[in-house]
Amino acid sequence: MRACSINLVVALPAEAKPVTTHFGLARVQPDRGFALYRRGPVSLVVTGPGKVNAAAGTASLGSSSDRGNEAIWVNFGVAGHAERPIGEVLLASHIRDTGTGEVWRPNLPALQPCPADNLQTLDRPDLDYTHEGLVDMEASGFFPTACRYSRVELVQVLKVISDNRESTAHGLRAKQVRRLVRDAVGTLEVLLASLQARAEGRGEGIAELQNA
Repeated sequence: MRACSINLVVALPAEAKPVTTHFGLARVQPDRGFALYRRGPVSLVVTGPGKVNAAAGTASLGSSSDRGNEAIWVNFGVAGHAERPIGEVLLASHIRDTGTGEVWRPNLPALQPCPADNLQTLDRPDLDYTHEGLVDMEASGFFPTACRYSRVELVQVLKVISDNRESTAHGLRAKQVRRLVRDAVGTLEVLLASLQARAEGRGEGIAELQNA
């Protein structure tokens, strides 16, 4: 059976680096547009920060990808949280755009590779940590856009906590982001295997991710 295409969307080069290294992805569009990496069925786009960039980068990848089979889409990267510990990996169970009030509810896998929490997409960073749940600046741009290119149950948001009230985003460096994302790649692989089983109608048992 043909491998499902896997489309990964990240905001920052520091988030991309551990993923491209892990999957052996090579840059295929070096001179214009969004930075795009591919190997076999796996593609990754670096959108830049913010929901508008996330939507545009997701659309760019979607329009250039093979849509002959059901595609898996994951927005992967760091997020803040007032209370959860740095390094914890979470799925988004509920996405709310604080600017528009729009809400989306991802269809989470039956076998989740990690806990889930609500996520709020902000127009600017919350350095006072006044919002509940996960906070980022991309998910509300990514999620509805990715759903145009695949079934909603194959579209997920996976975040690793990079900052909280005790250890704020002030002074957060690219090196720290790379380390956090690198340590979360194993959880991403389990999620992808579960989504691949779902896409292929094999239920949601934990399967080996097909070689890229």
